Amino acid sequence: MSRAVTSRRRASARRLSGLFIAVAGVFSSAVFAHGGESHDSDNVVAVLSDRSELPAGVHIQLRRTLAPQLLVRNTSDEPLFILDENGRAFLRIGPDHVEADLGAAAFHRTNTLMAPGAIAADASQTPNWQTVADSPAWGWFDLRLRDRRMAVSQDVKDASRITAIGTWRIPVRLGDSAARIAGTFEYRPPVAGMLEARVINTGRLAAHAIVKAMTGSARPGLFVSYRGDEPLVIYDDNGLALFRFADQNVAVNRRAPTWRLIRPAGAPAALPSDAASAKPVWARVSDTPSYGWIEPRLAAAAPNAPEAGVTPIKDWHIRYRLGEAHGHIEGISEWATIQPVGNE
Repeated sequence: MSRAVTSRRRASARRLSGLFIAVAGVFSSAVFAHGGESHDSDNVVAVLSDRSELPAGVHIQLRRTLAPQLLVRNTSDEPLFILDENGRAFLRIGPDHVEADLGAAAFHRTNTLMAPGAIAADASQTPNWQTVADSPAWGWFDLRLRDRRMAVSQDVKDASRITAIGTWRIPVRLGDSAARIAGTFEYRPPVAGMLEARVINTGRLAAHAIVKAMTGSARPGLFVSYRGDEPLVIYDDNGLALFRFADQNVAVNRRAPTWRLIRPAGAPAALPSDAASAKPVWARVSDTPSYGWIEPRLAAAAPNAPEAGVTPIKDWHIRYRLGEAHGHIEGISEWATIQPVGNE
């Protein structure tokens, strides 16, 4: 294979890397952690088991973006290999970066939603490992989480309860040790309602900014319009500076782990951050002192049996620094049940 072709493939893979990290952020919490769920068709949810056989340093999330998506960050000293159904590795995550086997059909079939229909499972070629990300984090649409053969019986639907109806597993290898990422498929009865978040108190920030929760979908966000004279810094829940508001612009800390997870397409790229004391690297995201972002701390799952009306789910708070003074944006996320109309 020519150097030009290899270079083009590497560039294409790097573009895919940026896309997946950006998409993942819309649905993820502030840092990768064991746990999570992803919704598929017919109210079936893929749930990540707490029994996944992976040590400290390997952080996993399962989220639905455009489809069920696994997100892995490996901060251990060993590479984590993700294996396909035949035991062939197609991803090598960590310890310093991510490599993909561009010759493996599984890599291409999990890279885009349309690829499974265009690329056959047996289309693998000679192994061709290339670097696709400069930090040890990757997200992919694993087809083993989209088992559409998973039937839901009418008895399960009529019971209207969360019910485990199957299992899934993805074999991996950490260094030389075999392990797995595993979980269950659960049926979740449909719930008529929506998540709403409200800002309750902003402390001394109230005199200097308008702060609003952005709701109306499963991905709540926060909007801040700042008109103060001193710098305003918003922190993530790792204690790292996330956004800095000034009198004429807004900047993001590219080293904040949360930015890697919520970064929208076209925004400044995230940088690796392995230490909580890492010095911020600021990049402008707005030419005015106003900015809105997807805020994972406002997100919450629908209650299992919501009552009519509004059901409180969680309280949340977001730390900030205004000049030299610290405070919190406090709020609540609630589930609002949607009442049937007419004769329904």
